[in-house]
Amino acid sequence: MKNSIKSLFSLLLSIVIFSSALTFNTSAAGTIIAFSKNPLTVGDSLSVTISIDAGTPMYGVMCNVGYNSAVLEYKSGGGAGGAGSVRIVESPSGETKVTYTLTFNAIKSGTSSISVNDVVVSVQGANGSEEKTLSSASANVTVNDVSLSANANLSALSLSAGTLSPKFNKNTTSYTVSVKNSITSCNVYATAEDSGAKVSVSGASELKIGKNVRTVTVTAPSGAQKVYTITINRSEAEKPVSSAPSSSEDEKNDLVANIEGVEYTVATDISGEKLFKGFTASTAKFNDKDVAVAVDAENKYKIYFLKNKDSKELKPYILDEANNNFIKLAYLTQGENTYIFSETPADFIVPEKFFSSTVTIGENTVNCLSTADTTSDFSYVYCYSNGQYSFYRYDKLENTIQRYPEMLTLGKEDIVDPDDEKDMEKNSLTDRFMSLSANARIIVIAIPLLIIAGIALLVLIIIKLFKSKNNEDYEDLLDDEIFDGISFGNFTETKEQTEISQDSDEESTVKAEQVEDSDTN
Repeated sequence: MKNSIKSLFSLLLSIVIFSSALTFNTSAAGTIIAFSKNPLTVGDSLSVTISIDAGTPMYGVMCNVGYNSAVLEYKSGGGAGGAGSVRIVESPSGETKVTYTLTFNAIKSGTSSISVNDVVVSVQGANGSEEKTLSSASANVTVNDVSLSANANLSALSLSAGTLSPKFNKNTTSYTVSVKNSITSCNVYATAEDSGAKVSVSGASELKIGKNVRTVTVTAPSGAQKVYTITINRSEAEKPVSSAPSSSEDEKNDLVANIEGVEYTVATDISGEKLFKGFTASTAKFNDKDVAVAVDAENKYKIYFLKNKDSKELKPYILDEANNNFIKLAYLTQGENTYIFSETPADFIVPEKFFSSTVTIGENTVNCLSTADTTSDFSYVYCYSNGQYSFYRYDKLENTIQRYPEMLTLGKEDIVDPDDEKDMEKNSLTDRFMSLSANARIIVIAIPLLIIAGIALLVLIIIKLFKSKNNEDYEDLLDDEIFDGISFGNFTETKEQTEISQDSDEESTVKAEQVEDSDTN
């Protein structure tokens, strides 16, 4: 008996441990989805188990499995398909429950909903085979990329009405806000700490009396997510205390700006606006009210969005905080990039060939540099784009703009001493060279190089010929018969000369002996 109890307890414990490794989501009786792992990391393999229970013998099963093909890649299993959809068609042999296992690879960070839809089974009815439809099921799986940032924190969180309690902290994810009954809507402004993270706000901006829940979901580049919850409590109707304007009217007036005699309203929500590349949504204060702004990563620009009463379109402005008035932003959008026209640096010296002027680009009249050539189609403007300032060359005919950083170099190199003849001569030559076209500059540089290369080649040929000539003369000298038997540096007698010398010596010896004999006699 004890052994049976122990065995039963071990079995139950095994089931609990195995179940803890799976994530289940059931939507209705008959269909169950289970994941082998959740969340995943890029490169992981995911097994999705789909159980279909008809409660009666089945002789045919058909269903569609949907998934996010940008996050998951279908590899194998009991179905056919891909690109976001797998079709399962099988003929069981009277089983009341069937199970299919599909294998996926995690290929990119993100979230994928895996759904089982259009579940139809064939069963044996009173009048023969008939089809039975089962309810669908779905579950979400998250894929993280460990090579990317997992920072899913907010750096700022505020509302268009009310005050967060407790005070915002990136590590605090739950807040409450109390507003008056006169506040009928409330916008949420959230900024991610990581510029590559995505922020989404859910829940209606309109407020009902009582509890209203708003959620802010931050998705890090790696796919990691963090959810902030805000509970907004709108009070019951209030008794009027005076005929003074309501707080909502006061707030509306606080958000009105007068620009050249025209009234504009400062936007408090820019969630539907397409922001400039490199800019993210944030909040700022205007007349002590929270308004929506777009800021760049370098905090060079804070862009407000305004509209007048006759238009629904928001226009970008910058705020002159010293005078508390707005200035329309001058910019040009070309492709994905936006170029904000700016003033040239205070220490910039205008090159000698240029002069300050203005040019009209779209709806903007901006300062520029021009040349004395009145037929030129180009003007040079100073812009901020993609996190940096630079000069750009604007083509008036084609309405295009291209980076031209050489202008900063020209401004420094054109500083010369007019009393220095060498400096003036050098500057004159430089000006002439720079005035040439790109092809002409290449030719001017290439001609001296070709001349030098030609001279070097000629010298090498002469040296080669000279060496070759000397070698031939030397060989002819050695072959000449008058030098037979003679080696350079040493004198060598021939055989005939040696024999003549020996005969001469012998004759001299004989003559000497004869002389001695005659003297003796």
